Amino acid sequence: MISPCISKCGNTGEFCPGCGRTVEEKIEWKAGADLSRKKQILEDCASRLSKEAFEYWQEQYELKVARITREKP
Repeated sequence: MISPCISKCGNTGEFCPGCGRTVEEKIEWKAGADLSRKKQILEDCASRLSKEAFEYWQEQYELKVARITREKP
């Protein structure tokens, strides 16, 4: 699963305003959390972001996934 990071980081509070993950969740994701845990992290992130922030994240994430998918041989 592709990381939810959309390069709008700024963990100055409880969670990143770009993707909604906590610092602990970022570490867990990078350390190789299993697929079910990653899905749970994404659900938790969505609940933390405002409606507008979530819609922006969703748009940017879809573009990221499309770009990465195109780049694969």
